[in-house]
Amino acid sequence: MKIAFLASRKGYLKVMGSLIQAALDHGHEALLLTDPGERKPGEATTAEDLAHWPRARVLPIQRGASLAPPLAREGAEALVGPSLHFVLSSIGSEEDIRAVRAAGVRLYSVDYIVEALNSRPEAYRLLDRTFYTSEYERSWHWHGSPFKEDFAALGQSLRSARSAISGSTMLDQLGLVDRGAVRRHLGIGPDKPVVLFMSLKMAVPEPRRRFLWGDGSALTRTARAVVHGNAGLVPEIWKGNGYRALAHAVRRFCDRAGAALVVKSREKNRDPRFLRNVADVFVERDDEVFPYTSIQLMGVADLCIHFQSGAVLEAAMAGVPSISIRVPLSDDQQKYPAHTFAFDVERGSLSNFPGVAWFTSPEGAVALLEGRTLADFRLDPAARRAYVERYLGFDDLGSSRRVLQVIEDDARVSSASRGAAPPA
Repeated sequence: MKIAFLASRKGYLKVMGSLIQAALDHGHEALLLTDPGERKPGEATTAEDLAHWPRARVLPIQRGASLAPPLAREGAEALVGPSLHFVLSSIGSEEDIRAVRAAGVRLYSVDYIVEALNSRPEAYRLLDRTFYTSEYERSWHWHGSPFKEDFAALGQSLRSARSAISGSTMLDQLGLVDRGAVRRHLGIGPDKPVVLFMSLKMAVPEPRRRFLWGDGSALTRTARAVVHGNAGLVPEIWKGNGYRALAHAVRRFCDRAGAALVVKSREKNRDPRFLRNVADVFVERDDEVFPYTSIQLMGVADLCIHFQSGAVLEAAMAGVPSISIRVPLSDDQQKYPAHTFAFDVERGSLSNFPGVAWFTSPEGAVALLEGRTLADFRLDPAARRAYVERYLGFDDLGSSRRVLQVIEDDARVSSASRGAAPPA
């Protein structure tokens, strides 16, 4: 079988790298669809990225052009991608999606973190399967999201037929991490504990991040806040920089624990300079895709500190306890169901799960760390099992095999009943 994969962005390869490899290992042909005109900074895939799968064939596509003709010419039987309905709709039209399906190409959407929750119910009528990481996530999409009434209108039979639970194909890459090699690359000894600090995205249109926690003196940040119409933040600015206080608290924590502090960032995060100053190792690159950079670092971590990010899932999969610090959301971020789900702060939520993820406000983060060591943040095995069931679905690093099995099973059914109609 020939399976096409959306491979125009590095992020897509992080999500599907293990799935591409599983398809090749099962004797399938893999067709990697790239976009030479990819516009998202730092995301365009390179020849070096694609070289991880030498047996796959690369097919450049033109943004905005219909995918149906090239996929039909190549004889592709399936197309797989993260958030597939959203991505295809953004580069074309729903009519083109129908044309692809009418050409005999089955369509599969895999989950990235919890972005499947942003998929609108009409995607179920256009795609063959939408994969979810866990049953809890799928149930929330159907019954708890803003789309619940439209999902109810689809009916249980269609919802079940057009969805599946797979776990996270992205997190399968944990099995590829050579922990010794990662430590050597970072210059950290084999027995030294590691605290992984995932830096806050500052390049977000949310004023509290930029003006309360940004770089520069209080006077500089005050001037910026006033110029941008946020004079109301000035009293808080002069109470001190909470991000700087947190960074120094993490540094003191690492000193007490005898741990190396590894700060993971990306150039687009626009980190304040003080963050580099407290780190033993500052990792700004994010260009590795198989295994991807963050999962390599998580593989050697003893504790992860992050800002309500997807790192909470990576940490739980790796058996690493984490501290999740609440962050304010921009107006744009609050529009998405996935953010409603991911940024829930109730006990038992994605980032507030005692024994797995310790949740704290920005103001409480410094106090949480003071006087404590790594021994105070130990993973509770029973809590992790419950977390895996609710949010990860599986922890066997076999999610790619499950997705591939569904694709293979659908191919057998399609072959046995040629001429079957595409999704309604």
